[in-house]
Amino acid sequence: MEYFLAPNGKHIPIPAGRVTTFGLTEEQNELIRGAFPTKDYELLDTDAPTDLIAVYATSQIINASALDADGLELLFEYYNEVIDHMGETVFWLGYPKPPHPLRIKFRCYENFGELAVNLKYHLLTAQGKAKKIKDFSKRLADSLLILSLIRLHPGIKTRELAEKTEQSIRTVQRYIATLQATGEWIEYNTASKGWELQSGISVLFGDHLK
Repeated sequence: MEYFLAPNGKHIPIPAGRVTTFGLTEEQNELIRGAFPTKDYELLDTDAPTDLIAVYATSQIINASALDADGLELLFEYYNEVIDHMGETVFWLGYPKPPHPLRIKFRCYENFGELAVNLKYHLLTAQGKAKKIKDFSKRLADSLLILSLIRLHPGIKTRELAEKTEQSIRTVQRYIATLQATGEWIEYNTASKGWELQSGISVLFGDHLK
């Protein structure tokens, strides 16, 4: 179990994953809890479509018949906007069916019973998809942090970067190589034995446009 250090000094547990549901019965929610990929999951039974948007979850299980016209319009507009960047898996149950572009992205079932047949497998697959997205996001964030540190502290050493990002030296070197491959002008200064940007310019930060 991972923990987050809150401003009040308390360590708050972070769930390994979350399943949000809308329009399901308590019995159906209990079946979902029993199919969690790990014991560190949590279930959030929502009663407002806006919660499905506001709260990130590994999986969302939505009973379409429980949505009113406004709720359907809200969700369809939102998912159409983020369709190519969705980390969560949406399980859509019943009617009305989502628009065709969303049907390709959603996992659509006639009813909960059809989903329940292989529920644990479906949730496990959704967990794997979410993990890949999370891992990619972290790698991207770490790369940007390294770039920012080099930009702000010319001559910074590999070991310092490793300490500040809590990564191994080899991992930091891989991130730098990746940044160089994307066009960042990062070079190793043999005099200072540290990393710097050529002429202090970063492509990503738009320094070359100034």
